Amino acid sequence: MLEFRNISIYRQNRRVLDDFNLKVQDGTILGLLGSDNGARSMILSAASGSQAPDYGQILLDEVSIYGGKNKIYQKVGYMPQEYGFYDTLRVEEYFELFLSLYKVNGRYRQKRMDEVARLFDFESYMTAFIMELPVEILPFLCLAKTVLHDPEWIFLDEPFAGLSSVQRYDMMKILLILQEQGKSMVVNSQFFPENIDFFTHIAIIEDGKVVMKNTTEDIFELALRKNPVRMHVLAGMDEALGVLKDNALVDRVTVDDNDVIFRFNGGEREEAELLTDLVAAGAFIQNYMRDRVNIEETFRR
Repeated sequence: MLEFRNISIYRQNRRVLDDFNLKVQDGTILGLLGSDNGARSMILSAASGSQAPDYGQILLDEVSIYGGKNKIYQKVGYMPQEYGFYDTLRVEEYFELFLSLYKVNGRYRQKRMDEVARLFDFESYMTAFIMELPVEILPFLCLAKTVLHDPEWIFLDEPFAGLSSVQRYDMMKILLILQEQGKSMVVNSQFFPENIDFFTHIAIIEDGKVVMKNTTEDIFELALRKNPVRMHVLAGMDEALGVLKDNALVDRVTVDDNDVIFRFNGGEREEAELLTDLVAAGAFIQNYMRDRVNIEETFRR
C-alpha cells in the first residue's frame, strides 16, 4: 500500500500540498483529477522520491520512501511530463543505461530488455538512435523506460497528453497488461471518455487536498445524482410539478418555459419509477435527460 500522511509541500512561499492524506491499495489504478494540476503533479513527484515533503511522510508498504538507505526507489517507476531523452543513444543503449542505474544485473538485463521490447513492439527499434524514432513512438519509449526495471508501482504524470484517441487506447492496453502483472498505478490525467473503464479509483484534488475519493463507478454514480435533470413537458405541467413535489428524492425544482429543471438523488430504478409516476399523473414528457457529467466540476461546487 502507498500512503501519504499529513504531507505539506511549499514552493515559492506557496503551499502546493496542504496536510495531504491519501491511501492507495495494491492493484489499484488511481486517477488523479481536479483543477489543481500543480498539486496532482507534485503528488507523483513526491511519491517518486524527487520532491521531499516539508512535513509528513510517504510510506510504501509501511516503509518511508525518504528513510535513508533503503531500496524503495527500485519499487517505483516515474514517468514525468517532460521525457528527457538522450537523442544520441540507441534505444538498447538507453535501456542499458537505466537498467544499470537501477542496479539490474547483467544476466537479467538482456532478458528484461527483450520482455519490454516485446510488450511495446519495439524489436525493430532497438538498434535505432532515439533521434531517428517517429515522434509518435516517444511517449511509449518513455513509458517503456519507466517500467524497465520491473517496478511494483508506476507513477504517470499526464501520460495521455497530446496523444490521439488511438494512441491513448494503445497506451491503456499496455498499462492494463502491466496491472495484470501485478503493477499498481497512480495517474495524473485529464479525463477522457475511455478513462471510466481504465481507472479503478478516482481522487479529486482541489487546493492541495483530496475532496473526494472512491471507486470510479461510485464516483460517477454520485456525480450523476448531483447533476441536474432537464425535462421537457408538452402538456400537464401542473401534474408534473405535483409529482415532483411529492417525491422525496427531488429538490431544486425550477421551470423554464416548458422545461423543468431539477436535481434527482435516486438511482436508475428510482428514476424509472419517477417517470412512470409522471406519465400516470397525465404529464406528457417529450425529453428527459441529465446534464453532461463533469465530475471535476461537480465536486468543486
